[in-house]
Amino acid sequence: MTDDSSRRAGARADRAVSITVNYVIVLGITAVLISGLLVGAGGYVQEQRESVVREELSVVAEQVAAGIDDADRLAAAYPRNRSVRVGVDLPGRVAGESYRIQVTELTAPTNQPARHELTLRSAGTRVSVTLTVSTSVDLDERSVNGGWVVVRLDGGELVVATGDSSRTLALADPAAGGYTHD
Repeated sequence: MTDDSSRRAGARADRAVSITVNYVIVLGITAVLISGLLVGAGGYVQEQRESVVREELSVVAEQVAAGIDDADRLAAAYPRNRSVRVGVDLPGRVAGESYRIQVTELTAPTNQPARHELTLRSAGTRVSVTLTVSTSVDLDERSVNGGWVVVRLDGGELVVATGDSSRTLALADPAAGGYTHD
């Protein structure tokens, strides 16, 4: 009977070790699988975030280009006027990130409109979008934060600057009585 009882005790001990070893193996495999999922999903989420930022910056770049185009046409239509201002109401953030607008002059062929690059770059993901605009009036090279901006005529050239949404935007033509746009 001692042989039989010692065999049963040995079998119970083997089962106890077997259960513990299986438990540790299952925990290890689970940890590896969860880690793999987190790493894979994290990369996917980052790619999607960058895609959203890129799309939003593209829309904002088009809005800035439209404001520059409006100011350029007004400045060309009223060459003696020195108070052209066009406000562009842009979001302060895209996909939760701040961004900057950089205006850079490109060389244009002689007797052609001036060409400039608008580069919008997000602060967090460092995604950038570039758009080329042409103007008949020169455009000052500078960089401003996103949000409400004003394209104004300053010293014979257009300037993209940080604006104030509470101010009235205007084209004042004394001969015609003026035009005001809120």
